[in-house]
Amino acid sequence: MNLLHILLTRSIQLHTYILVLIAITYILIHHYRYKPVIKTLDIYLNYIPVLTHEFGHILFNKISGGRAKDLVIIVSSKERERSLQQGYAITSSSSRLCQISTTLGGYVMPPIMLLVGLVTVTHHFPSLFIIIYIFIFLYYLILTSRKTAPLVTLFILIGLLYVIFKYQYDFFQINLISLAIHFILGVLFGEVIQSSYTILRLTFSRQPIDWDGAALRELTHIPIIFFTLIWLAINSYSLYVIYLYIV
Repeated sequence: MNLLHILLTRSIQLHTYILVLIAITYILIHHYRYKPVIKTLDIYLNYIPVLTHEFGHILFNKISGGRAKDLVIIVSSKERERSLQQGYAITSSSSRLCQISTTLGGYVMPPIMLLVGLVTVTHHFPSLFIIIYIFIFLYYLILTSRKTAPLVTLFILIGLLYVIFKYQYDFFQINLISLAIHFILGVLFGEVIQSSYTILRLTFSRQPIDWDGAALRELTHIPIIFFTLIWLAINSYSLYVIYLYIV
């Protein structure tokens, strides 16, 4: 009951310098992700952004009448290097429009969740943001064909919460929501910036690359730049909202 009370009533103050520091760290680690040790840190830091991206595919698939079959976050650095993927979602689509919606949803979801986080914090109900991510994680745990990693994550989280509340670590009890919010928003902030660069790089690549923009071009026969502008507009808006919060 104590944990539930904190989750439902805790209001926090966002410290923008912490968000910026986490975002910069996220971008730097992603940039040097192929170096020893760094590659492992990259997997830990982008766990939530990858989950958010892949869940975006599934959510938009569901909204447009499709069906989700699997959601995987790749936690092996060797597999990431070999497959050039951080995760993937397997869905079935009921129509071409459903396919288009599903493909669009990946890059749309991180800036949307960044905005949701900022709105819930500024309206003094940050626990809603945490609850949303709890449901996303539980849905992922139920759906995924690779349950080992999320189960280990779940047991670690349960263990940490048990220790914190069993032995009355007041600092963590009081700041639990604040720590979680700052971390999630920080890595999403970094992901929005990083993905904007990635989208631009993939859009103007001279080599044929298999990515969401190319898939949308095949589905719609519309140039990739059209979808790039949509994604960048949404990313830019979320960054603008952060800027307004900072100033």
